[in-house]
Order: sequence, then structure tokens, then C-alpha cells
Amino acid sequence: MSELVGYVLKDLLLSQGFALLGETQQLQAILEDICPDEQKVIELVMLAFEEKIPERLLIPVSEAELPKTLTLLSQELSAQKQLAPHFSDWIVETWANALGKTNAYAISRNLLAEAEEMYRDKIRSVFYEWDSLSEEEQEKVQNLRQQLLLNEKDHARIWAEVREEQKQDILLNVSLIAPSSPPFQNGLGMKFIRIEPGKFLMGSPEYEHHREEDETQHSVTLSKPYWIQTTPVTQAQWEELMGFNPSDFKNPLHPVENVSWLEIVQRFLPALNARGEGFYRLPTEAEWEYASRAGNTKAYSDRNDASTLDSFAWYNNNSNYQTQPVALKTANPWGLYDMHGNVWEWCHDWHAPFSNQALENPRGPAQGKGRVMRGGSWFCNATSCRQAARGYLPPETRVRLTGFRLVRNCDD
Repeated sequence: MSELVGYVLKDLLLSQGFALLGETQQLQAILEDICPDEQKVIELVMLAFEEKIPERLLIPVSEAELPKTLTLLSQELSAQKQLAPHFSDWIVETWANALGKTNAYAISRNLLAEAEEMYRDKIRSVFYEWDSLSEEEQEKVQNLRQQLLLNEKDHARIWAEVREEQKQDILLNVSLIAPSSPPFQNGLGMKFIRIEPGKFLMGSPEYEHHREEDETQHSVTLSKPYWIQTTPVTQAQWEELMGFNPSDFKNPLHPVENVSWLEIVQRFLPALNARGEGFYRLPTEAEWEYASRAGNTKAYSDRNDASTLDSFAWYNNNSNYQTQPVALKTANPWGLYDMHGNVWEWCHDWHAPFSNQALENPRGPAQGKGRVMRGGSWFCNATSCRQAARGYLPPETRVRLTGFRLVRNCDD
């Protein structure tokens, strides 16, 4: 989420002027008010004042000299504050952009998640030999933790995560190879991948960062194959079938949103099934998560932190606070796009907390507070885009955050 603070900082300086640089307490208070969940990132931004980074960036330099100036400022900040270059580079780049010295950020970044993954990789490399390391070598690991601004609580959590990683067995009946059947495409241009039966761990392990109480991990077996849509249903596909477009963010290639669970089940699906191209329905929550995980047990598509989430998902770090065209981000190993972010996706099930009971072909409880949504959206933070993250709303609800993808029953 680090880029959000940078964007807000730039907007504040554009709207209120550089005089705000002399009111550091006011600037920090405004940033904290607008970005209440980004305290750590805001502290990094404000750290620049201690080394007069904004003031020094306002000194005129030629375009050719600017990269050298930015590098020098970053090196000085890193040395003075004992920061990892990962952080000092970002601080200087963020201020250079906010002050109009550079045009744009090179890429969207999850700064703190990147730091955690650096430390996690280091812990993985020494995990089995920690007790045999010299005091000097152990101290280097501790120094890295401090440079990455991780506290003792972060340290304990990351060690626990790595410990569980080492213990977790690779599950049988789950293939990491993309399904071998050729994709199916219907008359509306919806593409589907065939998902084979298998067994997986649904929900989140107790060590997963930001997990919720309703995500209790449990074994699930899916005994029947099914076809799942490679993207959320687009506005063009909805409009061709229904004759209107309910979406707030109008674009034929964007996912349709502002549609209720009831509208999908009572109007859209009957109309689609009447075309005679097979039987379509919403995925069960288990079918959705099984397809999303594609054989892995990580919190996100490829790892336990959000450091690479920008390559898979449209969310509040990169979405410009609206939906985006489907299938622009990287697909998961089974060829499915937008399983993280863009729009929450309605599932068949009523919501209820998971138990640890092993299940076969679960379809959820008989009733609940709302119908389940999965995947997170353009408005959500990274936490809500985890593979185990669950949302729910009353089935009659229409919001711009929520769309859906379809499942088609297999003929065999």
C-alpha cells in the first residue's frame, strides 16, 4: 500500500502548495487522517525531513544530474538512519515525484511486504542451521531485521510462518500442471478451463498474517470435474445477454459489477442456460478457492506475502480506484485471471464460519447472514485479496465492488 501515501502526498502539495513543507506536524496529521492504515509508511515519508530531503530536492539541478542527486540522497539517508536501501530509495523517489522532480513511479510497490519477504528469505536460508551460526552471523540477521523496520512481533510471526512452511506436506491429488483439456468458449465469448477433481486445504493456517476467525483450515475433496470461467463476466457479455449494463465503471472489457446475487441466479443464469450451450451456475466457495489456489497453500497466488500482488491483482495499490479490463494481469498456474482483486466474486454458498471438519463437495450451510464473495476488489487492501479471505453480503445487494465468474457443469 506504500504508493497510496505517495499519491496523497503529491496531491496535497499540488493543492496546498510547498508551504505545507514547513508544517510537518500538520502534514503528518493529514496523511494519517487520509491513510489511517499506513502509519509505518507515513513515518518513512516524514523521516525525510530529518535529513532535509525535501529541502535539498528543491535545489535546482540539471536533468542529467538528477539521477546522481537521488542516488546520493538515498545513500546518505540509508547511512544516517540505518535503513535498508530498499526504504531509502523509496523515500527519495517518493519525495522527488511529489515535488515534481520526476514524472511518475516506475512501478507500484508493496513496500512493507517486500521488506517482510526479504527477511523471510533470509530466515529460510538459515532456518536449519540457526543454532550453529556464530554470534556475529546471528547479529547480521538481527541487524537486517532492524534495517527493514521489523519489530520483535514481526520477527516472531515470520519465524512461525517459515517453521510451518517447512512442516507442511505437499498435498496429494492436486496438480501444479495447468489442466490439459483445451479451453471451451461459448457463444458469448466466455472462456472456460476444465478443473479436475482433487483434494486441498481450504481456509488459512493459524500462522497466516491477517487471517480471520471464519477461515479455519480444513480438508476438502472435490470429486467431480467442472469448467470455470477464465475471467469474471465482462460488461460486454452481460449486456449482450441481458440488453443493459448496470455497471458504474462503464467499459465493455471491464468486469460487470453492481449486480446482485439474486439477479444473477434468477435472471442472468436462466437466460444463459436457455441458449442450450450447457448448464451454467455460480461456483461453490470450495470450487472457487480450489481453482484459485491451483495447487498451492500460500496466502496469495505465489507466496505468503503481498510483495508480488501487483502482478496478479487490481486492488487499492494500483487500480486508480476503479475496475480495470479483465485478463491484463498474470494468470494463476491454471490459467485463471483476476482471482485476486478487480471485483469481489459472488459464490453459491451462504456464509458461515468454517470448522476443521473434512468435507466432500461442500455447498455451504442451508442459511446464513449473506452469500459469500471471494477474491477482493479494486477498492480492497492486499489483506482482502488473500486466497482464503471471505466476504459476504445479503443476496439482494448491488454494489460496484462485486461481480462474478461462472462454472459450467461437465457433460461427463
